[in-house]
Amino acid sequence: MINETVWIAAPVGQVWRHLSEPVRMSIWMPGIRTMRSRDGLELRAGSCVVFAAGATERLADVVEFEPERVITLSASDGAFTLTYRYCLAEAGGGSDVSLDARCDVRGFMIILAPLLRARIRKADRWQLAYLKGVVEKDRDARR
Repeated sequence: MINETVWIAAPVGQVWRHLSEPVRMSIWMPGIRTMRSRDGLELRAGSCVVFAAGATERLADVVEFEPERVITLSASDGAFTLTYRYCLAEAGGGSDVSLDARCDVRGFMIILAPLLRARIRKADRWQLAYLKGVVEKDRDARR
């Protein structure tokens, strides 16, 4: 669905904060008004995040969490599951961030899968560009 990489002119630690702190995540994720950990603690594998998208609150599980390397979020809503895997690595004085986003559809919703995937791709294809802008602006403000 979405598989891309972007280079960000900031160190891995700074980029990681924006990838792993729910309040910061809601700034660069399109359509997300607020985001928080369900238990109020820092994210880790097994955490649950609560995010407001549209008129409702939804849940996503943190299924993979390797500090300053990988975070994977998975959200299910009936017949479909969205999984977003972000990978981070040092690169050329900055950081490479990759996103692998997938939408798995089951049951009768399979008929709508192409439409659903296209809609999600349209909404989220700019995530890494937004992340880059937010992180680099934050980096410049710290100087």
